[in-house]
Amino acid sequence: MEPSVNQIEEDKLTLFVEWLLANWLHVVLVVSFAFLVGAYTYKKKVDAVEKEETAAEDLLGAISPEFQVDGIKTNQSVAVLLNEVGENHPGTKAAKNAKFLLASELYAQRKYTEAGNLFRDYLGSSAAGPLAAAAQFGLAASQEASGSSKEAKVSYELVINRFGTAPEALQARVALAKLILAQSNPDTGKAKELLLAASQESQAGRIPGFWGSEAERMLAPLLVQAKKEVVPDKGPIKDAKKDK
Repeated sequence: MEPSVNQIEEDKLTLFVEWLLANWLHVVLVVSFAFLVGAYTYKKKVDAVEKEETAAEDLLGAISPEFQVDGIKTNQSVAVLLNEVGENHPGTKAAKNAKFLLASELYAQRKYTEAGNLFRDYLGSSAAGPLAAAAQFGLAASQEASGSSKEAKVSYELVINRFGTAPEALQARVALAKLILAQSNPDTGKAKELLLAASQESQAGRIPGFWGSEAERMLAPLLVQAKKEVVPDKGPIKDAKKDK
Protein backbone atom coordinates (compact mmCIF):
# COMPACT_ATOMS: atom_id res chain seq x y z
CA MET A 1 0.00 0.00 0.00
CA GLU A 2 1.33 3.43 -0.91
CA PRO A 3 1.86 5.91 1.97
CA SER A 4 -1.14 8.18 2.50
CA VAL A 5 -1.00 11.93 2.03
CA ASN A 6 -1.43 12.40 5.78
CA GLN A 7 1.47 10.08 6.49
CA ILE A 8 3.64 11.98 4.03
CA GLU A 9 2.65 15.27 5.68
CA GLU A 10 3.60 13.90 9.11
CA ASP A 11 7.00 12.82 7.74
CA LYS A 12 7.98 16.34 6.63
CA LEU A 13 9.53 17.37 9.93
CA THR A 14 10.94 13.90 10.59
CA LEU A 15 12.95 13.74 7.37
CA PHE A 16 15.09 16.81 7.93
CA VAL A 17 15.36 16.37 11.69
CA GLU A 18 16.55 12.78 11.17
CA TRP A 19 19.15 14.10 8.74
CA LEU A 20 20.23 16.77 11.22
CA LEU A 21 20.56 14.29 14.09
CA ALA A 22 22.45 11.80 11.92
CA ASN A 23 24.86 14.45 10.63
CA TRP A 24 25.16 16.81 13.62
CA LEU A 25 28.69 15.68 14.52
CA HIS A 26 29.70 16.06 10.87
CA VAL A 27 28.29 19.59 10.81
CA VAL A 28 30.13 20.59 13.97
CA LEU A 29 33.39 19.08 12.71
CA VAL A 30 33.05 20.87 9.37
CA VAL A 31 32.39 24.14 11.15
CA SER A 32 35.37 23.64 13.48
CA PHE A 33 37.66 22.61 10.62
CA ALA A 34 36.67 25.71 8.67
CA PHE A 35 37.84 27.84 11.59
CA LEU A 36 41.24 26.14 11.71
CA VAL A 37 41.78 26.49 7.97
CA GLY A 38 40.75 30.13 8.12
CA ALA A 39 43.13 30.85 10.97
CA TYR A 40 46.03 29.13 9.19
CA THR A 41 45.38 30.92 5.88
CA TYR A 42 45.33 34.36 7.44
CA LYS A 43 47.94 33.79 10.15
CA LYS A 44 50.00 36.75 8.86
CA LYS A 45 47.05 39.05 9.28
CA VAL A 46 46.87 39.19 13.04
CA ASP A 47 43.71 41.25 13.31
CA ALA A 48 41.83 39.02 10.90
CA VAL A 49 42.99 35.90 12.74
CA GLU A 50 41.90 37.26 16.10
CA LYS A 51 38.54 38.20 14.65
CA GLU A 52 38.01 34.71 13.27
CA GLU A 53 39.16 33.05 16.49
CA THR A 54 36.86 35.19 18.64
CA ALA A 55 33.92 34.45 16.35
CA ALA A 56 34.78 30.74 16.41
CA GLU A 57 34.85 30.69 20.21
CA ASP A 58 31.49 32.43 20.41
CA LEU A 59 29.97 29.97 17.96
CA LEU A 60 31.27 26.96 19.87
CA GLY A 61 29.95 28.54 23.06
CA ALA A 62 26.53 28.92 21.44
CA ILE A 63 26.24 25.28 20.33
CA SER A 64 28.23 23.55 23.08
CA PRO A 65 27.06 24.20 26.66
CA GLU A 66 30.24 22.59 28.03
CA PHE A 67 32.36 25.12 26.11
CA GLN A 68 32.31 28.21 28.32
CA VAL A 69 32.98 31.59 26.73
CA ASP A 70 33.09 34.95 28.46
CA GLY A 71 30.10 37.06 27.50
CA ILE A 72 27.92 34.13 26.37
CA LYS A 73 24.64 34.12 28.31
CA THR A 74 23.92 30.47 28.87
CA ASN A 75 20.33 31.18 29.94
CA GLN A 76 19.43 32.22 26.38
CA SER A 77 18.15 29.89 23.69
CA VAL A 78 20.48 28.43 21.06
CA ALA A 79 18.62 30.38 18.37
CA VAL A 80 19.26 33.68 20.15
CA LEU A 81 22.94 32.86 20.69
CA LEU A 82 23.45 31.86 17.06
CA ASN A 83 21.78 35.04 15.88
CA GLU A 84 24.12 37.06 18.10
CA VAL A 85 27.15 35.35 16.57
CA GLY A 86 26.02 36.51 13.14
CA GLU A 87 25.35 40.05 14.32
CA ASN A 88 28.52 40.41 16.40
CA HIS A 89 30.93 38.89 13.88
CA PRO A 90 29.78 39.85 10.37
CA GLY A 91 31.92 38.61 7.49
CA THR A 92 33.53 35.79 9.45
CA LYS A 93 33.31 32.07 8.69
CA ALA A 94 31.67 31.62 12.08
CA ALA A 95 28.90 34.05 11.15
CA LYS A 96 28.17 32.13 7.95
CA ASN A 97 28.10 28.80 9.74
CA ALA A 98 25.98 30.27 12.52
CA LYS A 99 23.42 31.17 9.85
CA PHE A 100 23.28 27.55 8.71
CA LEU A 101 22.92 26.25 12.27
CA LEU A 102 20.29 28.89 13.06
CA ALA A 103 18.30 27.86 9.99
CA SER A 104 18.43 24.25 11.20
CA GLU A 105 17.30 25.31 14.67
CA LEU A 106 14.37 27.30 13.26
CA TYR A 107 13.35 24.33 11.14
CA ALA A 108 13.28 22.15 14.26
CA GLN A 109 11.02 24.80 15.82
CA ARG A 110 8.68 24.48 12.77
CA LYS A 111 9.46 28.03 11.65
CA TYR A 112 9.79 26.83 8.07
CA THR A 113 9.61 30.12 6.20
CA GLU A 114 12.28 31.74 8.37
CA ALA A 115 14.44 28.65 8.11
CA GLY A 116 14.13 28.58 4.34
CA ASN A 117 15.13 32.24 4.06
CA LEU A 118 18.26 31.62 6.13
CA PHE A 119 19.22 28.52 4.16
CA ARG A 120 18.85 30.59 0.98
CA ASP A 121 20.98 33.39 2.43
CA TYR A 122 23.65 30.89 3.43
CA LEU A 123 23.74 29.46 -0.09
CA GLY A 124 24.07 32.97 -1.49
CA SER A 125 27.32 33.49 0.42
CA SER A 126 28.62 29.90 0.58
CA ALA A 127 27.32 28.16 -2.54
CA ALA A 128 30.49 26.07 -2.80
CA GLY A 129 31.13 25.64 0.92
CA PRO A 130 31.37 22.33 2.79
CA LEU A 131 27.77 22.67 4.02
CA ALA A 132 26.29 23.74 0.69
CA ALA A 133 24.65 20.37 0.01
CA ALA A 134 23.11 20.31 3.48
CA ALA A 135 21.87 23.89 3.09
CA GLN A 136 20.27 23.12 -0.28
CA PHE A 137 18.57 20.09 1.26
CA GLY A 138 17.45 22.23 4.21
CA LEU A 139 15.99 24.81 1.83
CA ALA A 140 14.06 22.10 -0.03
CA ALA A 141 12.75 20.59 3.21
CA SER A 142 11.70 24.04 4.46
CA GLN A 143 9.87 24.78 1.23
CA GLU A 144 8.06 21.46 1.38
CA ALA A 145 7.10 21.84 5.02
CA SER A 146 5.74 25.36 4.38
CA GLY A 147 3.51 24.05 1.57
CA SER A 148 5.57 25.16 -1.44
CA SER A 149 5.70 21.73 -3.08
CA LYS A 150 6.67 22.96 -6.55
CA GLU A 151 9.60 24.96 -5.23
CA ALA A 152 10.63 22.05 -3.00
CA LYS A 153 10.61 19.69 -5.98
CA VAL A 154 13.00 21.98 -7.87
CA SER A 155 15.25 22.32 -4.83
CA TYR A 156 15.41 18.57 -4.23
CA GLU A 157 16.33 18.07 -7.87
CA LEU A 158 19.09 20.66 -7.46
CA VAL A 159 20.51 18.68 -4.56
CA ILE A 160 20.50 15.51 -6.68
CA ASN A 161 21.97 17.17 -9.77
CA ARG A 162 24.61 19.32 -8.05
CA PHE A 163 25.67 16.99 -5.25
CA GLY A 164 25.07 13.58 -6.80
CA THR A 165 27.67 11.74 -4.72
CA ALA A 166 26.86 13.43 -1.40
CA PRO A 167 24.66 11.77 1.24
CA GLU A 168 22.26 14.72 0.99
CA ALA A 169 21.58 13.88 -2.67
CA LEU A 170 20.59 10.36 -1.73
CA GLN A 171 18.33 11.65 1.01
CA ALA A 172 16.82 14.12 -1.45
CA ARG A 173 15.80 11.20 -3.66
CA VAL A 174 13.68 9.79 -0.84
CA ALA A 175 12.13 13.18 -0.07
CA LEU A 176 11.43 13.86 -3.75
CA ALA A 177 9.83 10.43 -4.14
CA LYS A 178 7.53 11.28 -1.23
CA LEU A 179 6.49 14.48 -2.97
CA ILE A 180 5.81 12.65 -6.21
CA LEU A 181 3.72 9.96 -4.53
CA ALA A 182 1.67 12.63 -2.73
CA GLN A 183 0.39 14.00 -6.05
CA SER A 184 -3.10 13.12 -7.26
CA ASN A 185 -1.67 11.44 -10.36
CA PRO A 186 1.82 10.36 -9.26
CA ASP A 187 4.59 9.36 -11.64
CA THR A 188 5.23 6.03 -9.92
CA GLY A 189 7.93 5.16 -12.44
CA LYS A 190 9.97 8.21 -11.46
CA ALA A 191 9.37 7.58 -7.76
CA LYS A 192 10.46 3.95 -8.13
CA GLU A 193 13.63 5.04 -9.93
CA LEU A 194 14.51 7.45 -7.13
CA LEU A 195 13.80 4.94 -4.38
CA LEU A 196 15.73 2.15 -6.08
CA ALA A 197 18.79 4.40 -6.28
CA ALA A 198 18.43 5.39 -2.62
CA SER A 199 17.92 1.78 -1.52
CA GLN A 200 21.00 0.61 -3.41
CA GLU A 201 23.13 3.37 -1.92
CA SER A 202 21.83 2.51 1.55
CA GLN A 203 22.82 -1.12 1.11
CA ALA A 204 26.26 0.08 0.06
CA GLY A 205 26.48 1.90 3.39
CA ARG A 206 26.57 5.43 1.98
CA ILE A 207 23.49 6.87 3.72
CA PRO A 208 22.14 6.55 7.27
CA GLY A 209 19.85 3.62 8.04
CA PHE A 210 16.75 5.79 8.43
CA TRP A 211 16.84 6.85 4.80
CA GLY A 212 17.46 3.35 3.56
CA SER A 213 14.54 1.96 5.55
CA GLU A 214 12.31 4.76 4.28
CA ALA A 215 13.31 4.03 0.69
CA GLU A 216 12.62 0.33 1.09
CA ARG A 217 9.30 0.93 2.87
CA MET A 218 8.08 3.18 0.08
CA LEU A 219 9.56 1.00 -2.66
CA ALA A 220 7.89 -2.26 -1.60
CA PRO A 221 4.31 -1.43 -2.72
CA LEU A 222 5.61 0.06 -5.98
CA LEU A 223 7.42 -3.18 -6.82
CA VAL A 224 4.28 -5.19 -6.04
CA GLN A 225 2.24 -2.90 -8.24
CA ALA A 226 4.80 -3.24 -11.06
CA LYS A 227 4.59 -7.04 -10.91
CA LYS A 228 0.82 -6.93 -11.14
CA GLU A 229 1.03 -4.75 -14.24
CA VAL A 230 3.49 -7.15 -15.91
CA VAL A 231 1.45 -10.33 -15.27
CA PRO A 232 -1.58 -10.32 -17.62
CA ASP A 233 -5.02 -11.04 -16.28
CA LYS A 234 -5.96 -14.46 -17.67
CA GLY A 235 -9.56 -14.11 -16.60
CA PRO A 236 -11.65 -16.78 -14.85
CA ILE A 237 -10.62 -20.41 -15.28
CA LYS A 238 -13.15 -22.34 -17.33
CA ASP A 239 -14.52 -25.74 -16.34
CA ALA A 240 -13.34 -28.15 -19.04
CA LYS A 241 -16.15 -30.66 -18.28
CA LYS A 242 -18.84 -28.05 -18.90
CA ASP A 243 -17.31 -27.11 -22.25
CA LYS A 244 -17.63 -30.69 -23.55
